[in-house]
Amino acid sequence: MSDLTDAKAALLAAEAALEEAITRQSHLEQQHSQSVAEIVHDLKNPLTAMLGYLTMLKNEVHGPIEPPQYKGFVETLDRSAHRLLEVCNSLLGEYAGIEGGDAQPGQLKTVEVTDLVGEIHDMFAAKAKERGISLSTEVADDFPTLQGDPQSMYRALMNLVSNAIKFTPEGGNVAIQTEVDPKDNTFVMVVRDSGVGMTRDQVEKIKSGTVSTVSPHGDIGTGQGLGIVNSMVQSLGGKLDIISTENRGTKIKMEFPKTLSRR
Repeated sequence: MSDLTDAKAALLAAEAALEEAITRQSHLEQQHSQSVAEIVHDLKNPLTAMLGYLTMLKNEVHGPIEPPQYKGFVETLDRSAHRLLEVCNSLLGEYAGIEGGDAQPGQLKTVEVTDLVGEIHDMFAAKAKERGISLSTEVADDFPTLQGDPQSMYRALMNLVSNAIKFTPEGGNVAIQTEVDPKDNTFVMVVRDSGVGMTRDQVEKIKSGTVSTVSPHGDIGTGQGLGIVNSMVQSLGGKLDIISTENRGTKIKMEFPKTLSRR
């Protein structure tokens, strides 16, 4: 009888400990969500102010933009700032229950990949030129309009191109390519660079987001970029493939099924 009593007491203690752990975890998750929401909200304030000034510049409220080629820079900044605002609104919707943004989590919308690739190219063209890197794009003629998550696809491609430019020395090249793979019945988006490359062990660590990085240009990274991209691609039912050789460059392929769906 004593053994049974002891067992019951141990079971009750275990249940109480489990409930306490669940409560503590829930509290931590709430704190995390609140912290993210507060940070994103604080980012939105200066971003909104920037957009106001960019609108004035675009509309040439105080006179024409000189020299004229600066108009393209202003338009690129304006598109990028709006994209960032959409990401902020989407995160607020996810963490704080606030509606907003171009696409809420789980929502599929039309994605014009040609426009997306062009937008990413324009965003990084100046940085690539500054570092002496050739940045090119090639979108297959038969690449269709997709039904996907615009925010996830934009953030994934942006991260990959940003990384490629970071880790490609002066005189190198970075290319963004898209194609339809009839063999696997998939859509493929590739970012290829002639940068420093990685060993197989480095690929696995960086893909899981467990190692910090320093680029040849001195950029310091948290090593989380590819981990984030991997998660976003998987959430759309796709897969991420990394082919890299140390000192010979990297090819990163995002492969999506023809019918995208959130997971």
